[in-house]
Amino acid sequence: MINRVGIMGTGAVGGMLCSFLCKEYSENFYVIGNSQRTERIKKGLKVNNTIWHPRTINCEKCDENSSLDLVIICTKNYDLESALNDLLSVVDTHTVILPLLNGVTATDRIKKIFPENKVLYGIVMRTDAARSQYEVSFSVSGEIQLGYARNEEYAREVMDVRDYLIQAGIPAKIYPDMLRMLWRKWMINIGSNQVSVITGAKFKYFGMFHEIEILLRASMGEILNIARAKKIHLTEEDLEDVVNILIHYPPEKKTSMLQDIEARRRTEIDSFAGTVMEYGKKYNVKTPVNDVLYYGIKAKEKVYLMEKQEEAERERQ
Repeated sequence: MINRVGIMGTGAVGGMLCSFLCKEYSENFYVIGNSQRTERIKKGLKVNNTIWHPRTINCEKCDENSSLDLVIICTKNYDLESALNDLLSVVDTHTVILPLLNGVTATDRIKKIFPENKVLYGIVMRTDAARSQYEVSFSVSGEIQLGYARNEEYAREVMDVRDYLIQAGIPAKIYPDMLRMLWRKWMINIGSNQVSVITGAKFKYFGMFHEIEILLRASMGEILNIARAKKIHLTEEDLEDVVNILIHYPPEKKTSMLQDIEARRRTEIDSFAGTVMEYGKKYNVKTPVNDVLYYGIKAKEKVYLMEKQEEAERERQ
């Protein structure tokens, strides 16, 4: 039975989920973080012009009664290991863990730290949640897809998590082949996020300019080749369906990675093209398009992060 639940990460997706879970489960829902983060959350989390004040768990000051039934992880990939270290104080062997990160490595990384726990696969599809410096906004909550790698029969804990989310008004669904769904979402990320950064394009340009469609197909085609090598059931039809989704996406929307670039935040390029390159070497699959995307975006990120640091140093002088 799921009673006490915590979430780590209150960016676009995490903030959106908080607004639903605070409303439905105010007494037993918590935002987890260190002292600095929890103090900031106590001042209020603004989502769609409403300020929420979720209960918090300071993982630096937890007692023995702080364990949770479910932990939802919505951090960036590059923060995951740090987050897992913080979670040691609120996770015991009965805690179910649901990661909702981009990429395809989170569940395996979590299992290494929490080998005795039930760790699900999870993704968020079709949300338009976005984060600015001070607020999370969304008009479509999308759907959480969750489960184990294979779900011909639904495990009790998987159904409990699904029902917990649905009761709060969050669409959630268990898919028979979650590995396929995870990789399909990753293929979408590989195409849309990286190509948008290289081109600076909102979604309205994806179907307008043939050059963008060429980049989409080329970058996602490498994912398809790796999936085949790993015996994951992605098909040419999936690729065509994804291209169609992207060129018909709400035209004024921007990908999360393009938003990060424009805000001069760190990106998840290592979990996108970086992981593609690693798998390519492991399974002897050539990935020239993602190689170029990786080095181009990584260089751009390093330049603006250095410029940001230099600006901060000048302001302190």
